[in-house]
Order: sequence, then structure tokens, then C-alpha cells
Amino acid sequence: MLKVVIFYFSGTGNTWWVSQQLAQAFRAKKAEVSVISIERVTPNEADLQIVDADLIGFGYPIYGSDLPQIMKDFIGHLSKVQAQPTFVYCTQWLWSGDGARVGASFLEPQGFKIKWGTHFLMPNNVCLPIPLLPFTNDKERMQGQLRRASRRVNQFVNAMIRGKQVRKGFNYFAQILGAFQRVPFRKGFAAMRDSISFDDIRCTRCKLCVQYCPVSNIEVEDGTLLTKGNCILCLRCYNFCPVSAVTFQGKKHNHKKGEPFRGPVEGFRPN
Repeated sequence: MLKVVIFYFSGTGNTWWVSQQLAQAFRAKKAEVSVISIERVTPNEADLQIVDADLIGFGYPIYGSDLPQIMKDFIGHLSKVQAQPTFVYCTQWLWSGDGARVGASFLEPQGFKIKWGTHFLMPNNVCLPIPLLPFTNDKERMQGQLRRASRRVNQFVNAMIRGKQVRKGFNYFAQILGAFQRVPFRKGFAAMRDSISFDDIRCTRCKLCVQYCPVSNIEVEDGTLLTKGNCILCLRCYNFCPVSAVTFQGKKHNHKKGEPFRGPVEGFRPN
């Protein structure tokens, strides 16, 4: 029986959903599958899972055609392996150019053999107060996009089971397109890591944002919420605050554009 282990990071639910769909598709092929959030496992624990698996997957949302910092750190702390067959996948709204390839560029130095890589178009989760950036939290309106993504998941798994190589975004042209986003994103990333703040009037001090943050960027000191400047821009605290008290670069959520994105379906639990 094929033994598959999938490691993923999901800020607001899109990559979590795709990871569950991948697991379902593999299980339909009689594979044994473990789906693991990198927030729930140490690199040492992951090493044990990897050694015992026939096929390893890594999934992440793409940020400016780049990996989330938390996924870069996780990969960097894994032990080196000997050509373990591996697939990578990223979730994106419109395009990333080479979103899967950039993940491979971090995994290959660790010994992972990237035979498959692809991108999944998912609903836009960036609901910041930025003009001309449409989004929705209407689950019914997302269904068409999710059906297309589900079909793509099945095609991807079928290709892997048959041994057919899939390396979407690995060509030189895709890499150039990705660089148009990635280069400025990396240059500006450090400055953006302290973009989160709080509306003291709206905030109820429920401390859910403290629980939600995957990198412990938020803390409470003398009843006041503070940030440490190591935000990874996953938007989880912004999207899932029950009273929209989290602000981005000092701007509040614009409810006239709709409620914040809180996962493509019910079931994603940010904490």
C-alpha cells in the first residue's frame, strides 16, 4: 500500500481544504494518507514521518510568488533525505508564475526529489481595505471555483499514481513571471512584518488573535495587545477576529465590501 504524508500550512483555510481533497483522492486509490499541519508537528517528528513514507507532499499558500516564512523555516529545520519522491502544491488567487517551483527550490537542497508540482486556483482570501481587490465570504458563490479545484486535485493525484510527471510553473518563463512579484515582495517583507495593530474601541480583549497567530506575534501586556514585528502576513488574525478589531497598516476592515474571508467552507479551525 502506498504510504503518503502531506505537510501543509494554511493561514485562512484554502490550503487546508486542498490538502483534505488530496488526501481524499489518494485514499480513493487505496493509499494510506496522513495530513499534517506544520503548526502541529516539530521538525524532528516530521523527520520520522518522512522516513516512513513512500511519497511526501508539501502545500502552502503563495505570498507574492513566495513561500510563507513559516514554511521556509519548517523546511530548513528538516533533516536531509536521500531523494525522497516528493510533490509540492500551492494555493493562489490569480497566478503566481512559479509558485510550486519556488517551494521546490527550498526542498531540493534538503534532498527531496520533486517529481510533481502544481498550482490550485482558490477564492481570494485577501480582504484587506485595498481598492479594486474583490473577495467574498459567500460559501455558495465559491462553489464553482471549489468544484474546478477538486477536479484539478483528482487529475493531479491520478498523474502521480500513474507516474506521469507534472511540473507546472517550472519553466524559465514562469520563473521570470514569478520574479516580478517575488523580488519586490522579498525586499518589502521586513517592513510589512509590523503592519498589524488593533482598534482599541472595537477590541473586546477575547485574545483569540493571540491563539490564532501561527508565529506567536501577538501578546498581551497589562491588558494591551502588542505585536513583536514577526508577522508572516497570513491574515488569520485579521480575517477571524469576531469584531474586526485587527487593522492592517492602521486601516480598519471595510464591511461595505463584505465580511472577511473565513475559509472556503465551514470546518477550518484557525486555532
